[in-house]
Amino acid sequence: MSTMRAAYTTGYGGPAKIEYSEKHPKATLLADDHVIIRVAAAALNPIDGMKNRGFLKMLAPDTHPHIFGYDVSGHVEEVGPDANEFKVGDRVYSRIGERQDGTLAEFVSVKASFVARAPSNISLQDAAGIPLVGLTTMQAYEAGNLHQDQTVFISKGSGGIGTFAIQLAKNKIDLLTELGADKVINYQTTEFKNVVSDVDFALDASEQLHANVSITKKSGFVASLTGVPSPQTVEETLDVKPGFVMSVMLRSIAFVFTRCVWIKGVRYQAITCRPSGKQLAIITEYIEAEKIKPVTDCVFDLKDAQEAVKKLEEGHATGKILISVDPSLK
Repeated sequence: MSTMRAAYTTGYGGPAKIEYSEKHPKATLLADDHVIIRVAAAALNPIDGMKNRGFLKMLAPDTHPHIFGYDVSGHVEEVGPDANEFKVGDRVYSRIGERQDGTLAEFVSVKASFVARAPSNISLQDAAGIPLVGLTTMQAYEAGNLHQDQTVFISKGSGGIGTFAIQLAKNKIDLLTELGADKVINYQTTEFKNVVSDVDFALDASEQLHANVSITKKSGFVASLTGVPSPQTVEETLDVKPGFVMSVMLRSIAFVFTRCVWIKGVRYQAITCRPSGKQLAIITEYIEAEKIKPVTDCVFDLKDAQEAVKKLEEGHATGKILISVDPSLK
């Protein structure tokens, strides 16, 4: 049996349940429309910590041992018979799909329509930090119909989503100003709701929905990255159809947490990332035009994935936490 290096969870419970092996069964094509990517690097996102702790197991349970991770960059190693848009050796990146093993491994199978060619002007290591935050931001802006001359507020602007969101729209304060933020608020000394008001669009990455709604003008839009998704969103993004009871629960919880939205008269949507190679290709164009640059906080080796997740759960990263799998891939 062919094997590969991988980091995986042995059960729900956070970093303590993460192990590393050099003899994990090698990934094979999961479908004819998939490609196998030889992984150069992966990246961590808050959803990895949430899934590893079992917070999403009622919606999308994992089978253990489970290789985790959504973001990947690398070279195409194998092409399925229905994945003709790519060839072996292509330099690519992706936010992979649900209900499969993830990216913290030497190889991963990915649906070809979720894959795009990686930007030619950055390293594969840096490219690994782009897909999930890039797609989430683009989809949030599309949901709110964001356009030129509107005011945008981004909470947690120095995090993985924030550093990308600032660029796509336009000590950490220096970094944020350099990225294009017009006004920077230090969350450690100032509550943003006391100094910001009447924005057209608020991107809530901070679990402070009420505060984000309070600063948004009537008929403005709040995109929440931590909100409760609708049953339709769960089906579209997690590839699982909620049953009747779960659908009622999701709607009920969402109503309780979003009453402030309807009272204020703002538009609202909980954003959950949808994989898309087409949208990633657009992001590639932005990066190659030097309109967007990746921001990395730190890089861990694959064997140190447990420490990387501990860093993720601390919640103070400036930019992305990357996992180096094969630095020889350029």
